Amino acid sequence: MVGWPRPRRAESATLIDAAHGPRSVEFNCPPAVVTERGGGHGGWGMSGDDRTVSRRTLLRTVGLTAATGALAVSGLLSGGAASGGAASGGAASGDRPFTVRPVTAQEWAAGRGPRYHVAHRGSGDVLPEHSMPAYQAAVDWGAACLEISVGITSNGVLICMHDPTYDRTTTGTGTIIDQPSSVLDSIRIWQPRLGRAWTDNPPRVPLFEDALRSFGGAVVLAVEAKVPQAYAPMMAMVERMGLRESVIVKTYYPSDDLATATAQGYPVFCYFGKADAATSDAITKAAARLNPHRDCLVLPAFTDGAGSFLPDATVAAAVGTGIPVWVFPLHRRSDAEHFFELGVQGAVCSSYGYIAGVVPPVTADAWAGMAIASGEMTRNPSWDGYAPAFTPAGEMVLAAKGSQHFLTMGQCGRVPTSTPGTVIEVDGCWQVLPKSASDGLSIAFGRVDDSYYQHRLGAGDGCHVILRANGELGLYRHHDGEPDGELLSSAASPPLTAGQWARMRITITAHGIAVSRTDSGTTVTASVPVRDGYLHLGRASSDGEAAFRGLRIG
Repeated sequence: MVGWPRPRRAESATLIDAAHGPRSVEFNCPPAVVTERGGGHGGWGMSGDDRTVSRRTLLRTVGLTAATGALAVSGLLSGGAASGGAASGGAASGDRPFTVRPVTAQEWAAGRGPRYHVAHRGSGDVLPEHSMPAYQAAVDWGAACLEISVGITSNGVLICMHDPTYDRTTTGTGTIIDQPSSVLDSIRIWQPRLGRAWTDNPPRVPLFEDALRSFGGAVVLAVEAKVPQAYAPMMAMVERMGLRESVIVKTYYPSDDLATATAQGYPVFCYFGKADAATSDAITKAAARLNPHRDCLVLPAFTDGAGSFLPDATVAAAVGTGIPVWVFPLHRRSDAEHFFELGVQGAVCSSYGYIAGVVPPVTADAWAGMAIASGEMTRNPSWDGYAPAFTPAGEMVLAAKGSQHFLTMGQCGRVPTSTPGTVIEVDGCWQVLPKSASDGLSIAFGRVDDSYYQHRLGAGDGCHVILRANGELGLYRHHDGEPDGELLSSAASPPLTAGQWARMRITITAHGIAVSRTDSGTTVTASVPVRDGYLHLGRASSDGEAAFRGLRIG
């Protein structure tokens, strides 16, 4: 994946220290923690002799800041024996790979303010969920808390994985707890909806040990045992690595783990997995078991995947308990804002950098990289059926079956379409023509937020352009609550043929909007104001295959 070097697994390495020269450092595993060494899983894509790393790379891997890293390089890394030592366990109880004081959950809670963000599965809308690259990206974007799910293999190895099986997110199959950790040597995390870049270079399934050593103490970790058998060894590893104060226990609201974690003195992330379970009575009962000063009550944001929000009354009932309320999983900035306005404090984000506003806006596409961008979203970013495809030629293809197919270009931010001189340009093409010649390629702009747009949805205000397959070029306004768009101007242009590219240009003038199909010389104009807003590209048809390339904003 361009821009994301493959992370390295915590084990022995040669540390290049400018003051002392090369020296061997052993990252020791705690005793009684089964770890899998050797085979093809000795590193996240490293060959056996590719273990010499720079100081910067090593410190990035253990998740420390530059200042903390200087202490580690100066000799505060534990277990620094050369060859030999405890390659597969043998450190004394409580050993840590560094001795600096870790960030604590209590400190985070005291300073996070009334609205804050938590990284969901790393940032699973943009990078492979529960992978080291996803965790690292969230930390690089400034996440103070990572949510990590933990499974256990038949021989007791703890791994980072949401599901009890390998089927959905990896090239493997079958139940995790029924198979030994040796299967990790031959499987990879596999999520094609994120783009071909991630299937050309898929990351390995990380061990829980790896995540703790890389990020524990640098950020707060909300850890969840996805099967009962994983809870005790998961918490034992947390304790032995000195991370008790840096961990929140994530648990399903009726689980016995809630009472166990509370008795052990851990803060609790108590969640409802489905909207229909979050009744007022269930919320009240769950809240009665929680401490408002350290725990949180976590609700699903949607009733149907990523379309209808959880009812406001349900959210109000949770907020009214006095327990801090979080919602998950959020995909859009508008999602987070909706719940923040209802009194929710924590936004559990599947695209942390985008939703938290860390990623700066761009003025051109990056489709040649063949990976989804942070802020680039389909109707439901977690559903494979809506996923766009990317080509090495820089084309983005929308080919969902049975529904319109639009992509929110959130990575562009709020395009300044109220400013005279602003230009939006993009090439559009029908790779496969729709059955109806009145169906078209579309650009929507001037949308006040990044909520999903498609034709005749009747949600939100803004403007849109349609280039129909029959060649008609139209400029429209759409109004919240009204499925029918308001035609501002239209003109005939040559019909499109399969594989033919048409360049569309939207120009904001002192008098309004001018839309041109530059390959044919056709232009339509309207003397209407337009506000700054979010951009969307799409295929306003339930069939055919549309493609776009060369998006530029200037």
